[in-house]
This record gives sequence, structure tokens and C-alpha cells, in this order.
Amino acid sequence: MLLLLWAAVLVVGFVPIGYLLFNAYYSGRRARHSSRVVVPADQITIVVPVHAQRPEAFRASIESIALQGCPFVVVGDGSLEPYRTMTEGRGGEFVYQPEQAGKKAALRAGMARVATPYVLFVDSDTVLPRDGAVRMASHFAPRVGGVGANLSVRDTGRAVASASEFVERAREVVLRAMSSRGSVAYLDGAGAMYRTELIREYVSSAEFQDLSVLGRPSHLGDDWLLTDFVLRAGYLTVKAYDVHVITAPAETFRAFARKNVRWARSNWIRLGSYFRRGFPRAAGRFYALEMTATYLIPLIALATLVTRVPLVAHSLERSASDAGSILLVLVRAIIPIPRLSWTGLTRLGSFILGTIATGAFVGATVRANPHPRLRLLAYGAVATLILFATSIYGLCTFWVEPKWGPRRGSSAPTASWHTADVGSSGGGGTLAR
Repeated sequence: MLLLLWAAVLVVGFVPIGYLLFNAYYSGRRARHSSRVVVPADQITIVVPVHAQRPEAFRASIESIALQGCPFVVVGDGSLEPYRTMTEGRGGEFVYQPEQAGKKAALRAGMARVATPYVLFVDSDTVLPRDGAVRMASHFAPRVGGVGANLSVRDTGRAVASASEFVERAREVVLRAMSSRGSVAYLDGAGAMYRTELIREYVSSAEFQDLSVLGRPSHLGDDWLLTDFVLRAGYLTVKAYDVHVITAPAETFRAFARKNVRWARSNWIRLGSYFRRGFPRAAGRFYALEMTATYLIPLIALATLVTRVPLVAHSLERSASDAGSILLVLVRAIIPIPRLSWTGLTRLGSFILGTIATGAFVGATVRANPHPRLRLLAYGAVATLILFATSIYGLCTFWVEPKWGPRRGSSAPTASWHTADVGSSGGGGTLAR
């Protein structure tokens, strides 16, 4: 019994600490697979699924795509105008699906028009930097099957934009750490490139198109399904950190929370697939360790909260007549001031190490970030609380199916949001998802 207790203490106290420290350290290491190849623009086809997207956002996206020099196909999933006119006016091909069938079906329709060795999937509100497609393709070393862009959230000056940026930069720290040891966990659907013949049949397969959860069809998971397929095929998935694509943030924290609920549900479904099939071998052991810790941390936090709240409440009840005792109880709930016992010293040690680890991780997150750092940190704390809540809620409702559509609550690009803002050197100083 004592052994189990100490094992629980180690898991609760030191798994998050190790996760933060490892990622902060390895995020600064050079990626293992950094060799480059030359791929002409005409060897890449860009596929853009669109459904009821805000015209201003779509126009900015198409303008940036047209400048890539690549053939491109836009699939209107139940949406015709003004998307067809904008697409054809910029030299692209428009495919119209009269009945909305979802993003996966739109990707399948777009793949049917691809005749190049590489295909780049881009969301209809994503702005690419100049030469971004060619620079992404340059990362296709022989063992690489998929390359993801580095997402940046446009700084609109709103609090939710800073919160979204913090989340993306924290995700980048984790993905950079994974890059230093092997493959990354996600090729985000906002901008991901693949070897065409590697994924062509899979995109049309029932496994991709007809994902089901507890016997119910689900439209979630197009990005992680493709990522996992590439890994299971024996290829690596990497990130092009020099290619920053820009997306608009949610307009409100409520919309931000809704988006993260969708991501959380998708992630828990992915974990279920790992239970059934195991982790992809090509990804390596570090990948499995990272993914396991990522899923464990919100559960550890929940367990800590559930066990600590009743103890604090009981201590407050016993100290109700003494204001000094109440204050001490509240302080000890946050900072584990030790009594002369091994348990108290262990708690204090884990608190100190946890503070150091958190500081290192947050420092890596905000380093070289163009958003004002104090604002990024302040709203990053709010984003962290929302992520925790949505992760737990997503676990409890993972079978609920949202319809695929435009990003609700996304703000329209301002008049200054044009491809010239992105720059010809890969996004200049902007970063995030």
C-alpha cells in the first residue's frame, strides 16, 4: 500500500515536471532531419476545401495561394459564390459539390484533380507566405512523408488573439522537442503537405472518410488521421518552422473554447485509436512518451484538484474561528509549506521543481515572440485554464459530433491583411495556430 502511495506521488508530482523540462530543453535542439531538396512550384498542387467562409478571409487566402506559382484547386462544399469567381479570377480550378458532405469529402474531391508529386492542403482562411509551398516541399528528405507549416495567429490586439498565440507557441515548443528526436505529432490541417501517391488511396478510403466513434459517424480528425497514416506507412512527419502561415483568431473566448472542445474530442478519439492499434513504430519511443504525457497531464491535474479541494474544505471548517489559521490553510493549499515529515518535504520539493519547470517552459514559449510578452503571459494563463476545462469536457463528450463548417467567431481580416504583410522571407516575425 505504501509503495502504491509513493508511486502515485511520483506520477502526480513529477510527470508534469519532467514533461515541461524535457520539452523546454529539447525545443532548443536542432531537428534531426534538416536536409533539404529542391522541388519546383509546378510539382505541388494546393487543395483548398471551403464551406461558407467569410469572403474577406477567403480572398486573402486565395491571393496568397495564387502567388505560390502552383496549380491550385478549390472545392466548394455546398458553397458556390463568391468562391468560384474569386478562384477562377486568380487562375485556379473550382470544383462544386452542391450538397455539403464535410471536409474529408472535399479533400477527396480535390485529390481527384491532383496530378503532381506533392499536395498541399490549406484551410480557406489560411494565408501562406511568399514561396511558402516551395519551402515546405524542400523538407521532403527521402524518409519524410508529410510536412506541416508553422501556424501563427494574427495579432488583432484582442485578448483572445494573445490567448490563441500563447497556445500555438506552447504547441510549437512541444513539436520542436519532438522534431529533435524524430517525428512530430500533428500536421495541422491549416497547412500540411504530403507525398501525393502516399496518401491518394487513403484519402478516398472508408477508414479516412467514415471514422466512427461508438458506432456513430464522426467528421473529426482529418489532420491526425493523415499524420498517423503517414507514420504507420513508415515515413516521418516534420514541421517547416521557417514557414509561418497566418490564421485569424476566434473573435471571443467563447468561440475559442468551442474550438478547443472540438480539438479535445478529436484528441481523445485519437488516444482510443492508440489503445486499439498501438503507437506508430516509425514515430519512435520519444513520440510515444510525449503523447502519453500530453494525455496524462490534464487527468493528473484533475485528480489533484479533486483530492485537494475536500481536504482544504475540511481544514477550513476546522479553522473557521481563527483567521490566521484559515490564511495558513489557503497558503498551504497553493504552496506546500512542509511540516517535519518526508511527505511535506516531497511536496515542497515537487513544488519548487514544478515552478522551475513551468518557468523554463513558459520562457521557451514566449521567447522571440512578436506579441507583447506581458499580454501574452496574462492571457496565456487564461488560455491554459480554458484548455484544461475543454480537455476534461472533451473527454466526457468525445462521442458528440459537430458539423464541419467555417470557424465560427473568426474575425475578418482587416484592410491591411494582405500577402504583402506576410513577407517574402517566411512570415517575418509572426508565429501560431
